[in-house]
Amino acid sequence: MATPITASAGTSPAQWTRTGLAIVALCFAINMADGIDVTILSFIAPRLQADWGIGADTMGLLFGAGLVGMAIGGMGIAPLADRLGRRRIILAALALMSAGMVASGFATSVPMLYGLRVVVGMGIGTVLAAMAALAAESAPAAQRNLAVGIVQAGYPFAAVFTAILTAHLLPVWGWHRLLLAAGGLTVVLFPAAMAILPLGVATPSGASEAGRIGDLLSPTFRARTLALWAAVFCGLMVLYFIVSWITKLSIQAGLSETDGIYAGALYNFGAFIGTAGMSVLAVRVPLGRLVPGMLVGAGIAMLVFGSVAMPVAATLALAFAIGVLLQGGYNGVWPLAASVYPARMRATGVGWAIGLGRAGAVIGPMLGGWLMAAKAPLPLLFAAYCVPLLACAAAAFAVDRLSRRVSE
Repeated sequence: MATPITASAGTSPAQWTRTGLAIVALCFAINMADGIDVTILSFIAPRLQADWGIGADTMGLLFGAGLVGMAIGGMGIAPLADRLGRRRIILAALALMSAGMVASGFATSVPMLYGLRVVVGMGIGTVLAAMAALAAESAPAAQRNLAVGIVQAGYPFAAVFTAILTAHLLPVWGWHRLLLAAGGLTVVLFPAAMAILPLGVATPSGASEAGRIGDLLSPTFRARTLALWAAVFCGLMVLYFIVSWITKLSIQAGLSETDGIYAGALYNFGAFIGTAGMSVLAVRVPLGRLVPGMLVGAGIAMLVFGSVAMPVAATLALAFAIGVLLQGGYNGVWPLAASVYPARMRATGVGWAIGLGRAGAVIGPMLGGWLMAAKAPLPLLFAAYCVPLLACAAAAFAVDRLSRRVSE
């Protein structure tokens, strides 16, 4: 696995501490809140469109608002965590998420909801980068990848039960109250963060030199940074294509509408299992082999999904397998990212990777929509997305190899 670069002695504890475990648990819970805040919009979209009489194009703009906010948060706010400390920036990000989600429950127009979704996205993009840095620094060096991977598992775990709860509560509560409830969960995390983060979270060593974007492209880090950006961009391109269209693709593969929805739920459950499994395996298997291996496996599963007619049970099982391999493999990029920058610039490095990767998240579903509108055959559609998937695998391998070369 990539050898962690330590800013100074004492950056990571020698063994797990109560504080470290509490911080990782808190970051997992915050990432669950991220999963709720991001995915709930897709689950309430049909009701929202009916209530406001808006088309798919306008709904697409609302989906994109969160991505715009994440880019702003990851590239503009998250780097401040290297200057001001993880605690301050995480608390500020939680405040943005909470305010945006609660206010969304009172939205009365598309422009108002769009602006609030940007605010929510800013908080999410910020906290994703700061949490990856914080989890890495709170764990023993040998288990840093495990800690960051566990945190990443919070998102797909939340997506599963968000879908189930929304299906049951939307007809009773309506989408306004659901957004309020989601915001309330984020609000609850704020005092928990206040209580836990002061126990050991300070400004990183070397903060006086932190947060300089140019350092990411300095001769020391340029190759690793460019490889990381390529991995995140290509990975999110495929990931958001699958997440956005899994139900539609499942129906095209021969499932009924109901079974297509189940395929989407199974994909997200597989994503949780895959991320958790990757986190455990990362302690023993180098990420430079584990991540590409899982992504190549995901490509094979995607090709079979799109090319082979199968019974319903087998198709659902394959959707689960794609979730395990694709999202589990992609989420291995984040512990890899956290291990290749020193503490003084870790949030900056991860934040910029998150921000630039949002372009892939926008292009992926959009390109898929164009291909489906052009009636591209399903095997060709999945084969097209295996190209960026393999590029992601190669870039992740390069990040690991380049990091090893520098540390030797």
